[in-house]
Amino acid sequence: MGMVMIKCPETGSAIPTGIEMDGERFRSSTVFFSRTYCRVCAVTHEWFAREAWVYESVLANGKSGGGQPFRAGAA
Repeated sequence: MGMVMIKCPETGSAIPTGIEMDGERFRSSTVFFSRTYCRVCAVTHEWFAREAWVYESVLANGKSGGGQPFRAGAA
């Protein structure tokens, strides 16, 4: 399980959306639209799944090294 992340268009920072999802499930999900409040710039951002990715932390996936990003529609 990982956290769906988006990039803040104002600062470029990666921000969590509050949606937890498995990377494989995210890649196979239908295209969807959502909104996420950004604590970095204090604005609600609108985004599509193709603009997001799943960040699976080392602790969540039990592997060593950095977290693994999964992008929607990636093979």
